[in-house]
Formats: sequence, C-alpha cells, structure tokens
Amino acid sequence: MSDAELDPGRPWRRELDSIGPALERWASNELGAAVTVSNVYAPDNGMSSETVLFDLASPVSNGVERYAARLAPLPELYPVFPEYELEMQARCMRLVRERTDVPAPDVRWVELDTQWLGSPFLVMRRIDGISPPDMPPYVFEGWLLEATDEQRASLQHGAVSTVARLHEITPDNADLSFLAHPEHGATPMRQQLGYQHWYYEWAREGVTFPLIERTFAWLEAHMPAEREPVLNWGDARIGNMLFADFEPVGVLDWEMATVGPREVDVAWMVFLHRFFQDLAQRFEISGLPEFMDRDEVATLYEKMSGHSLDALDWFEVYAALRFAIVSIRTSTRGIAYGTMEKPDEPDDMVMFRGMLERMLDGRP
Repeated sequence: MSDAELDPGRPWRRELDSIGPALERWASNELGAAVTVSNVYAPDNGMSSETVLFDLASPVSNGVERYAARLAPLPELYPVFPEYELEMQARCMRLVRERTDVPAPDVRWVELDTQWLGSPFLVMRRIDGISPPDMPPYVFEGWLLEATDEQRASLQHGAVSTVARLHEITPDNADLSFLAHPEHGATPMRQQLGYQHWYYEWAREGVTFPLIERTFAWLEAHMPAEREPVLNWGDARIGNMLFADFEPVGVLDWEMATVGPREVDVAWMVFLHRFFQDLAQRFEISGLPEFMDRDEVATLYEKMSGHSLDALDWFEVYAALRFAIVSIRTSTRGIAYGTMEKPDEPDDMVMFRGMLERMLDGRP
C-alpha cells in the first residue's frame, strides 16, 4: 500500500491529509535533500483522475515553487478509462510547448513508481488562472455567466484560437506515432472509432446500452471521407482551460489526446457546451444559448487556421458517443459507491439520453 490513504467521504480519491506527507517524502527522495511540502489543495475536478496543488520549498530551489500533481486513478476504484498513460500526456504537453505558443503546462517530473501515492503521477509547474466550472456547470452560475457579452466573446475567440494553433502540429511536421493505435484501424479516424468500440466493451461490463449501439450504427452509416490528421487534444473544451482576464493561460487534461481530423476537437468543444446548455434548459435556467454557437465557432476556426471544416453534424454525434461511454462508466461508479440509484433502463445511465436521441433523429 502507498503512503496515501483513501478519503472515507469520497472512497474513489485519496485522503488529502495523507497526500502532502507522501509528496514530501517523494520529493526529498527525488531531490536528494529534505524538502517541505505545504498548502496542499485538491480543486474540484473530473472523475477520471485527481489533481493536487502544492508548494515545494527545497534547498535546491532556494525558495518556494508552486506545482500541480496529476495522479493516475487507483486501478481498484472504478477508473473511467481502461488505461491512463501519464508518459503520453507528458509527451504531448512537451511537444505543444516546443512547437507552438499554446500555454501547455511545464512538466517537471513523471513518477511511475506506485510506492508513493499508490499510482503513477506527474508534476507540473502551476499556472495561475480560473476555469469555467463543471460543478455546478458554468451555465448555472459563476463568473462566465456573469460576464459581459464582450468578455464571453473574447474568451470564445481565445479558446478557438488555442485549438487552431494546436492543430499546427501534424504527422508531417512532428512524430505523432506514440498516439497511433493501429490495432484499432487502418486510418486515424478508423482508429478513433475502433478505440471507442473497444472502450465501450470494457466500460459496459456486460450490460447492453441500445442507445450507444444505435449511435455506433448511425456513425458507421454516415461515415464521412477521411480528413487531414492533426494532433487532437481530445478533451478540447473551455473547462480544461485556465483563463486570466478572459484569455487562455493554460491548456490542461491530455488524457484523451490522439491523432485525427480537426473536426474532432472543434465538435467536442461545441458539443460539451451544448450538453451543459441542454442541462440548463432541463432545469428551466436560461444559461448561455448564444455562446459557443457551432456555426460561429466553425467560422472563427476556419478564419484563424486557414482550413475548412466538414461534416460537423457527424463529428458532433461522434463527440456525443465518446461522452456517452464516459457517462455510463461514471454512472456505473456512482451506483457502485451508492451515490446514485441504478435506473430501470440502462440507457438512462447516459446523462443526456434525450439530447442524444434528438441528435440521432435529426431533431433540434
């Protein structure tokens, strides 16, 4: 067992009071000198991993340095993804920093030894900024909802520009072979769709989800022509960006990175806002209906990148498929830990079932 214990109130995460001492022992071993870890804090974040912020004082730095640690999930605690490749994530961030001006985090260490925290982790220099929150969603309350139209337009412009600049990295100018999955298909898009089939088979644990299988069939029946591949961030959304004065200062969460068409990232960004807005409407909250409009985002992207986009309807359904599989996995974990009840119909574990059904039917 590692030095970090589980949080009794959130048994899928490590207990915060034990993480600080464990990090202190790890850093002392890594730097070969006694260090002090303080101000350990775990911000609210997604279900796939844990993020811990901390300060590190050491004789090596002659001062206090501020870091963020990304902890791979403990394998016995219903991980969201079947694999969690921290070395891949670190390689992506380093590549982005080398090849673009996109503000990816500066990765300082990748620790694969599980003795310290029970799973591998990476440590990055901390970036100051704020993200539009997921819980509660930014369309319900908070700084982005309270911003002016001009401020939101600035944020949208910066977010789209960030994605366009990331896509300057292609297989023609960088080695992206570490992101390829030839076992899942012959082309980048076939590899992505093949991976989703494999992921679904793992995530469903023997349960059949008719809506997800209908979505796979729709995607196969409407498959567009292959597009030019680029580096896909994979989880390209404003909730994974840090902002200062409505400008992006950090691009986080690279666990879903891959290679594929530009449309994969653009459609994901649009879809995730559409999901939150649909949630707001279900709760009879006005939200931000004009924000992240697909046509406006596509026009911005094409102007910034010089590349046209195609078949965004298909890629938005593909984004919905990806999110649906994540959704059934997080729902399964919620049922296992008693935070939600098992529904009568498996499709109700897809948290946006009605929205996905409308998308497949061609309804608004």
